[in-house]
Amino acid sequence: METLNELQRMAENMTIYMSINGYTKRTFAKVTGISQNTMQAITSGKIKNEKKLSRYINVVTEKLQLEPDYFKQSREEISKAPIKYQDEEKLHTGNEKFNALSLMLKIGEIHYEWE
Repeated sequence: METLNELQRMAENMTIYMSINGYTKRTFAKVTGISQNTMQAITSGKIKNEKKLSRYINVVTEKLQLEPDYFKQSREEISKAPIKYQDEEKLHTGNEKFNALSLMLKIGEIHYEWE
């Protein structure tokens, strides 16, 4: 089992994932089935119980159909991962402008990496 510090780093990676993929805390909470208040506590590091935090991270990875160890990756790996646009069933369509900007930034990163 991970230590509290490792779990909190995973929660920080979850925040990066949310931002890159255009989720708000509200939409991310709805997609994962975790309350918005709990999601706020997870991403702000307020949950100190290792078992609870681990369980919430597992719920998120399962709901998003990610690998179980997805949030264990480094921040750089999370940031480089492809943007995962969600369908309408997953309540992700309210951020079209943010999604377009995120995609343009990602394309820019790829372009400059290749030069």
